[in-house]
Amino acid sequence: MVKERKVKLKNKNGDTLLVLLREYRKGDEEGMIACIRDEYGETYFKRDFYDPEYIKSESDNHHIKFLAAQTEDKEIAGMMILKQFYPEESMCEIASQIFRKKYRGYGLALPFFQYGLELLKARNYSAAYCLPVTFHHITQVLLYRSGLRAAGFILNVFDLDKIIHSYKNGRNTKHSQAIQIMALDKRDAGTLYLPVEHQKFAGMVYESLGVNYSFHEEKMISEWGESDMPDYSDMTFSNDAVQSNLEIRVLLVGRDFKKRLLNLHRQFPLCRKQTASLFLNCNDCHAVKAYEILKKMGYFFTGLKPLCSEKEYMVLHNPGKVQIYFDDYMVSSEFASLLLYVKYCYERSQNMVFGLGKDG
Repeated sequence: MVKERKVKLKNKNGDTLLVLLREYRKGDEEGMIACIRDEYGETYFKRDFYDPEYIKSESDNHHIKFLAAQTEDKEIAGMMILKQFYPEESMCEIASQIFRKKYRGYGLALPFFQYGLELLKARNYSAAYCLPVTFHHITQVLLYRSGLRAAGFILNVFDLDKIIHSYKNGRNTKHSQAIQIMALDKRDAGTLYLPVEHQKFAGMVYESLGVNYSFHEEKMISEWGESDMPDYSDMTFSNDAVQSNLEIRVLLVGRDFKKRLLNLHRQFPLCRKQTASLFLNCNDCHAVKAYEILKKMGYFFTGLKPLCSEKEYMVLHNPGKVQIYFDDYMVSSEFASLLLYVKYCYERSQNMVFGLGKDG
């Protein structure tokens, strides 16, 4: 059992801060909400977190473990959550680390992350998972020090007209997330059906995670046609109307894949700020066929979501009409090389869309 922990911190002026890191207790709700309001006002995308009863309920049913950083004066200086996704996925997400502004500069983030990771490792999760922001790189760096590794990006998730924070966004109108992973109980990614063009990228990611994996030979993949596919795809989707963000998960590719996708695009047209991200099961032998379809529809490769369930996923994105300014992202040195690769994929897809280049 991981116990609560006291940490003594100091800022650059020599001021000290004594903080108790612990799990949530009933009565912490208003202090946690105050942390959110101090940074985001009323615009935090997890709108339920403004409701004290929701915090109590999620804690009681064990969907979310809330953590608190408490000062000697019993004030909540910061909050963080550990979120599980059973039965759909088997990882645990480290999320929503938010501090009151007056307690910044003491270096509280790293020991808080490390405390959360200890709690997480005490359970049987396939991986530790985090989606750090790309408008600063602090979280990316601290999680790298804690053992998490870069795997890719989920682009254009949040409409920046709908969310405020104390950092700069540059020219981007939607906010993206990075994907950071640590392998825990899942140590084998199985056979991956990935386009040859992305196998080097994927190999670097899986090597960094220290897990087993193999690629299926492209020549054998190309022998399969639609006649070998199941009739129906296994797909799920959700659309956040506030953030104009469509998320699609493809567990199994069937002959109706393109038709299903076109229907989704009709239901949620990629106009104004509407964007779509797609998670494609790359343990499915028809993933490469689906990738070729997606590429022609304006999707491009943005990385991997590894070790989070029985299935491995490659991540693709369709920006619709939204312009992406990758140079305005704030990323760590580890993520920088991945971002350059994703930027290349984006520029190539834009050339295809506007007829300036050849398809792959």
